Amino acid sequence: MTDEHEWQQWQQQSASHAATAAFLLLDVQTNLTMLATLQAALDNIRENPADAEPYALSGNSYFVQLQSQEFVIEELYGDDYAEPVSISLEAFAEALDYWRERQQSEAD
Repeated sequence: MTDEHEWQQWQQQSASHAATAAFLLLDVQTNLTMLATLQAALDNIRENPADAEPYALSGNSYFVQLQSQEFVIEELYGDDYAEPVSISLEAFAEALDYWRERQQSEAD
């Protein structure tokens, strides 16, 4: 995914994709340290999925957890709390790569 149009299409694939994009926008924002931390957790889980501990993070808007097979996201705001949703680790990796590239290009 390299441009804004592809990002828009990615977000529209499912409610899980949209929630992941919202997490990046609302909780991660331009925080390159948080992006690096999420990438390190993702890499650790991908390298050793059987033994890696899940990585959890609570932001202002979402609670997320990287597990051995999926990225789980739960909304923390709103009147009607939605059930947690999930996407594959590969889909989360795509979103994280895009978001990091976007933030780094804006920082330059």
